Parts: sequence; C-alpha cells; structure tokens
Amino acid sequence: MVYIGIDLGTTYSCVSVMENGKPKAIHHDNGKNIVPSVVAYGAEILVGNDALNSNTDLSNVLYDSKRLLGWEFLHNLPNAETRQLWTFNVATRDKCAGYVLNKGTPDERFLKPEEVSAEILKYLKIYAEKYLNQKVTGVVVTVPALFQESQKAATEKAIELAELELKGLLHEPNAAAIAYNANHQLGNSKLLVFDFGGGTLDVSILEMVGNNVDVMAVTGDIHLGGQDVDGRIMKYALTEFKKSSNYDIDKRLRLIKKLREKCREAKEFLSNNIEETNIFMEINDEVNLKVPLTKSQLNRLCSDLFTKAIQQVDSALNTAQMKKEDINFVILVGGSTRISRIRELLTAKFGSDKIKLDLNPDEIVSHGAAIFANAIEVSIYN
Repeated sequence: MVYIGIDLGTTYSCVSVMENGKPKAIHHDNGKNIVPSVVAYGAEILVGNDALNSNTDLSNVLYDSKRLLGWEFLHNLPNAETRQLWTFNVATRDKCAGYVLNKGTPDERFLKPEEVSAEILKYLKIYAEKYLNQKVTGVVVTVPALFQESQKAATEKAIELAELELKGLLHEPNAAAIAYNANHQLGNSKLLVFDFGGGTLDVSILEMVGNNVDVMAVTGDIHLGGQDVDGRIMKYALTEFKKSSNYDIDKRLRLIKKLREKCREAKEFLSNNIEETNIFMEINDEVNLKVPLTKSQLNRLCSDLFTKAIQQVDSALNTAQMKKEDINFVILVGGSTRISRIRELLTAKFGSDKIKLDLNPDEIVSHGAAIFANAIEVSIYN
C-alpha cells in the first residue's frame, strides 16, 4: 500500500515517492528522472523516449495533451503559433478538442486528450511499482494553479482511465512550496513561486506559516511556456533557411520533428552560459540547415514572451497588495526557468539573494506531490 506524487507536465512528466522520509524522483529506462510527455499510437502504444524514437507515423505521435485538456473547441485555444508547428492532426468533436489518429483512412479515430494523458500516467505508475516492488494504491497529481474546472475534470478523467485512485489534485506552486519548505524549513515567510514549464506559467505568492501554505495571489498564463520559445526559434530557423534554399521543410513531418528537437537543444545550449550556437540539421546529401543563433538574438526573438512572463510577477504582487521587498524567497520551478533572460529579469527585480536555485526545477513539483500524498496516506492508515 503506497501513494505516489505525479507532476503531469506539458513537455515532461515526473513521478516521486517517499523514501527514508524524503521525496525521491524515480528514474526510467533512459536513466533520467523525467519522461517526455509524448505518446505514439502504432502497432503498440509507446510512451516517452520510446514514443519519440519509434517508427510510428509521425501524425500519430501525440504530445501537448495538457494544453488540450478540458477545451471544448480548437478555435478557443490561444496558442496559435505553436499549433502551426504541430505534427499531429486535431479536430473538435462533440464539444471536445482532441486528436485524430490515422486521418483519412478506414482506421481513423478520435482521441480525447485525457486518453493520451492517461497513457503517460499509466507509464509512470508502472515505473513506480517496479521501483517500489509493490502496488500503488493512491496518487496526488499536480495541476497549474490557473486550471479551469473543465481542465481539472479532464485531468481527473485521465487519472481514472489510468486506473489510479486520486487522493487529491494539488496546485503546482503549492507543491513546490511544500517541497522547498521540507528541505529548508522556511518558517514564517512569504514566497513567490515562478513556475515556468513547457506549456504553462504560474506565478503564485504564498505565505508559509510553519508547515501551512496560505495562497495570497495566483496569476499566470496557461498557454505560455518553453514550447512557445521553441516555436519562435523554429520559425526563425525556417525563415533564415528559406533565404538560401528552396527546399520545403514545412510539409515534411519528420524534418519538422527533427527541427523542433534541434531548436530545443539550441535553447538549452544558450541557457548554459554559452553565447552562440548553430541550429544544424542534415536534410539530405546535398542540403543541410545551418542557422547561427546567439543569446542576444534569442532574447530579441522572445522579448515579448519574456516580458509577458515578468508582467505576471507584477500582477501577482499587485493582487497580493505587496511590494517586491516583502518577498523573502523566489522559488524557480520548471525547466524554462533555466532560460538565462528569465533569470536575469527575476534577479534584477528581486536581487540574487532571494532567488533559490538549489532544488531541481524539473523534480520539485513531483517532490511536493509525494510529500502531500504521504501525509494523506499516514493520516489514513495511522
């Protein structure tokens, strides 16, 4: 009998358990503690890196399910830029935005995003049970603080489809605060949690009183994340490539998939104190894509996205009727907080002493979910 905590992310997901009184993220076959939130539907259903590396028809390799959860109509989705670069097919059917597998064939079928999310949850459950060598009986799953009721309901449906017993949905910033407090015993303090993931931004101001978390303000953007940065880089790379080549990449799904990976790699290089890199992709024996990208160019390409993100910080402070000086700690959550410009803007606003970087931003939310799940389990069985 054991409960686990899951961070069901747009780009990556993570599962954690309690071990010797501390949360531990569980590694997978690739040796990493996070798994790509990708599902491939072919002869069998594959999840994570297996899905990314599969030979399945690319239009049946599905991602971004978190961004589709709970939406009735595609035209209501605000992430138009990202949608133009999707390699799968989408549609609205029976007031549900979802995926179309095997489009235009006798095997065509519609998949709701919660069905895709359920496969990711099943995968995480299997690895948790392998690691623990016992059955998982309950789960706490995290969601963005700004998720609407329809999005929460769709998440709950995904959990049900994964045959997991839901013990609670926990807001991602609260989970981060719980994990950070468990590590550092923050005492009575005011925290700003800047949660910038692959698909969503949450900015929350929380007050810690002992081990209790009081929410003072929540702002953010449920369609702003690292994937939007990737999309800007992709559009830039395609534009630059077309200046010197007539080769049409846009309609070739495998090349778009490969370019997405190369652009994400370029972003990550520039987030690691590297000032310049090349987006390089072999196309065929005669044609290659090679586009230089500097950190300053990246900042210009995404300046409006970064500005929007920091504006949410000001919005949260205004909602809480607080000044930046009132914040004791700024906790960075989500892989996109590794972007240098984001850290520069937050440091300029709050000062370097308040910015907390010592916990892994990819794992901290699932750690908090595991701590919360364990507290529920202890209260029930003791």
